[in-house]
Amino acid sequence: MEFVEELRKRILILDGGMGTEIQKSGLRYDGNNDALPLNNPEIILNIHKAYVEAGADIICTCSFGANAVSQEGYGMAGQVRELNLAAARVARQAADSRTDRKVWVMGSMGPTAKSLTIIELMMDPSETLDFDGLRQAYKTQADALVDGGVDGFLVETITDLRNAEAALKAIAEVQQERGLNMPVMVSATLMNVGGCLMTGSTVQEFVSMASGYSPVSIGLNCSFGAKEMKAYIKEVAQTAKCAVSVYPNAGLPTAHGYDEGPCDTADALAEMASDGLINIAGGCCGTTPDHIRQVAAHLKAFQPRQY
Repeated sequence: MEFVEELRKRILILDGGMGTEIQKSGLRYDGNNDALPLNNPEIILNIHKAYVEAGADIICTCSFGANAVSQEGYGMAGQVRELNLAAARVARQAADSRTDRKVWVMGSMGPTAKSLTIIELMMDPSETLDFDGLRQAYKTQADALVDGGVDGFLVETITDLRNAEAALKAIAEVQQERGLNMPVMVSATLMNVGGCLMTGSTVQEFVSMASGYSPVSIGLNCSFGAKEMKAYIKEVAQTAKCAVSVYPNAGLPTAHGYDEGPCDTADALAEMASDGLINIAGGCCGTTPDHIRQVAAHLKAFQPRQY
């Protein structure tokens, strides 16, 4: 309830990109970011702490692909529980290192590399993943995140509503079985400025689906730059009966990196805040602690969206 109450008082600041910050570390590894909280916890801890110091009120666990479906390709499907426990504990350590204010930890749950919608359309007999199998994979992840100490969940970068429903059902089951009422944030990503998810769903179809699970927030992340995202956030804000979140990429990637600087992102998010559209703001791919520092500074002057 503390988190929900705070959302009505001020715009909360979410952290920024994780993968792009890991890349900056120069670590040589197989690309499995979700194994790092277990195998290289100091790298992840330092990234989390940098975002907390930059002003983040919410940090997300490094567990985006820490589910059996995504980990199968790395040969770590049997270590999903350990991966999520480690991710939650490292984030919890970073959050609790700030003793002067509350920092919430949200358990990140990404979409996996497989799309249930496409699988169901193709009817490929060699594909064994189905809705119940994905729901169970997410349930194992959610259960471990709870044991690791998260304050809630973030089902993020949604590209397929069927996958998202599997995650949301899994979270609901874990909460019911354990007698919990933890906040759940839901965020989708758009494929292009046409405003559709990868599987063709519209923003309104996404909001309608997500609303059925009573999340604390519905929003958009990743996709493209903050300026281009405003029209779609406005669409979310017009119909969502809960808080609205936004954490875009730092523009689009180029040969020289991402093209939005910290003040560019902050200015665009401040424009959304000025129009009363958002309750939670942060960054995704390419955003840095400097981006989040500027976002936090720019958004202090604005009241959260009323809902």
